Amino acid sequence: MAVSNPVRRYYAEEIFARMGRETAPANFLPFDEPPTGKAAVEGCLGGGKNITEFTVLGDATVLRDVRISCGLCNPAMYVAADIVVDWARGRSPVEILAVDPLDVAQLAPFFQALDPRVWPDDAREKFQYALVGVQNAVRDQQGEPMIPSPEFDEPTAKDWADPDR
Repeated sequence: MAVSNPVRRYYAEEIFARMGRETAPANFLPFDEPPTGKAAVEGCLGGGKNITEFTVLGDATVLRDVRISCGLCNPAMYVAADIVVDWARGRSPVEILAVDPLDVAQLAPFFQALDPRVWPDDAREKFQYALVGVQNAVRDQQGEPMIPSPEFDEPTAKDWADPDR
């Protein structure tokens, strides 16, 4: 899947520009204390084999912090993970787990953070993987079983329209 212009722009400005030998964007730095939950997703099933790990710090009432570690991730996965963890930080586990990653309409806050004018399909797919990763890290924190990551290769809503095409 091609990388859309909104993903390219966000990646260049918010992630690539902040990476260097001694620096990284804040969401990609490790915690100074052990995480309370963690999970990983393979965000390009059948593709690049990127592995994205999500670690969380929190309790039953609030997710205080969330961090990401990407291995072999493409720009869309970096962008989606960055946006999803920003959204999850400070929310309750109940609120995070209530979002259905298969319901594209529920991903609206993520698209708003990327570019409110378009909902590119490469971002949609990665938002879904990132959301499942964060949700599974919350489940791990709560001692609940993780769910397997669905394959999000195709648009997941029959009324999905990609304004970027």
